[in-house]
Amino acid sequence: MPTRKQRRRREKTFRHEYGFVMHDEEGNEIELAGSDLRAKKDAPAKAKATTKTDVKSKPSRRIVRDPEPPSWRRSARRAAMWSPAIVAVAYLILRGVTVPVRIAFGVGYAVFFVPMTYWMDGLTYRRFEKRKLAAPRSGKQR
Repeated sequence: MPTRKQRRRREKTFRHEYGFVMHDEEGNEIELAGSDLRAKKDAPAKAKATTKTDVKSKPSRRIVRDPEPPSWRRSARRAAMWSPAIVAVAYLILRGVTVPVRIAFGVGYAVFFVPMTYWMDGLTYRRFEKRKLAAPRSGKQR
C-alpha cells in the first residue's frame, strides 16, 4: 500500500494535461496518441532483441585481471611513487621530535615499503594460483 506521500506524488502526475505532438515537414503540429508513441519506442528495442543471440551472454562490466608474479622492480616503483607522501606524513605527524628524526622515520617507512609490497604481491599471486588450480565449488558462486 503506498504511503500518503507516495500517493500525493502520484496525483501530481495526473494533474496536468500532456499533449504529445510532432511537427510535419510544413511545420504543422500533429497530435499523437499514446499507442503511436509506444509503437515507435518499441520498434528499435524489438530490432535489437532479434539481433542478439543470447541475452544471458552479456559480458560483465567488471574487468578481472590476473595478478602478475611479484617483482622487485614493480615494488621499487611503487615505493618511489609513495615515498614523498610517506615522508611528508611522518614529518607532519611527529611534531615533538626534531626535523632530522622526522625525516629519518619517513625514509625508514619508505624503505620498508619495498619488501612489504613485494610480499603483498606474492601473497596475492599465490592465492590466485591456488584458486585457479582448485576444483570449482558447487553451489552459489560469488
